[in-house]
Amino acid sequence: MKPKLTLRQIYGEDAIYTPRTPYSDNPWMSDDAHKLDALTSREVAIADIPVLVHRATQTEKAQRLHKLAGVPWVEQPYTYETQEEYLSQIQSWCEQGKTIVCQYLHETDQMNRECYWMDAEKFNQLNSKAYIDHLIDSKFVPSRLNIELYKLSDALKNWKPPVVLKPGDDSPTSGGDGVIICKNNDELTEGLRQFRMTGTDSVIIEELLQTKDNFSCQFVYSDELGIQYLGASQQMTDENGNYEGNIIIDEVPQKVIEAGYHIMERGVAEGFVGVAGFDLIVTEAGDVQAIDLNFRQNGSTSMLMFHETLGKPVNKFSSYTAENVKDNEEFFQTIEKFVKQGVLFPLSFYDGNYFEEHVVSRFVGIWYADTLEDIEEFERQLLF
Repeated sequence: MKPKLTLRQIYGEDAIYTPRTPYSDNPWMSDDAHKLDALTSREVAIADIPVLVHRATQTEKAQRLHKLAGVPWVEQPYTYETQEEYLSQIQSWCEQGKTIVCQYLHETDQMNRECYWMDAEKFNQLNSKAYIDHLIDSKFVPSRLNIELYKLSDALKNWKPPVVLKPGDDSPTSGGDGVIICKNNDELTEGLRQFRMTGTDSVIIEELLQTKDNFSCQFVYSDELGIQYLGASQQMTDENGNYEGNIIIDEVPQKVIEAGYHIMERGVAEGFVGVAGFDLIVTEAGDVQAIDLNFRQNGSTSMLMFHETLGKPVNKFSSYTAENVKDNEEFFQTIEKFVKQGVLFPLSFYDGNYFEEHVVSRFVGIWYADTLEDIEEFERQLLF
């Protein structure tokens, strides 16, 4: 069970990785601490460099799942449980002159700008929703307008729902948070209210595309590797645009890959190094449009890395919690059953029983089977 590439091959053998969302006030990022802590071990299986993980991901249950899947358990040398421990470790790394790879820009009092593996400000700029207009060819960008919030009401007189509202500043977002789909005037009014409540300075108005397919198209770049196409998967979102997982099932249109390569070339030309995934829509008219650029590890990155090794044509990246499904022990036993069966590959298990108070367990993994129908049946058995 070996990945196509490891983070060591991409970022270098001296790099260390912290995937956690920073402890900061950002209205467009989840504030569910357990959800964020559970995701810290999502890329451990493809890392081969130290990863700063929450201790609840390092329990005997997590080890058992990895061993059942044929993945050697690598005990992480850096762990945390509290915000204070997390920040102390980051600052210790900076003092030691470590090269730190992260998912999001940290506040300067949390992490010195000199500690990043690439220019920190450029990293943040590339990930902002406003920068897409400056980075790539306009033919890949939907009709959109970035405007100061106080002017938005007047600007909307020239736009009619359905539209999409997005933050127009450099605040990072994740999992669809901060993206508000407005299909009618009532939803548009509510969207404006939400942006005003957050104090956002500017907002992007964007046309809501008639979507045929929605792909996450991923690439890697380092000086040694050059630009390499990692693969693509179809993204699943709910009607509000919230992320619900990825599926590898069919061939990816060549024009989608070419659009992704164009975007990656532009990012690399501005100094980017690492993994990047681009949300590319194929419209009903057959056009390729970029709706979000993620110059960082994506949820489905590990799935693409393990796709060939798993040896099945259909993979699905998903995450689950024991909440409203099963109690923690039954939840783990069900996960364990599917791992033993050879249809579910574990990436992360966050053990709720690690805590003295009641906390639900969480699991992140990859289904692999011959058909999507098989996977959907396995999911029904897991959830009910």
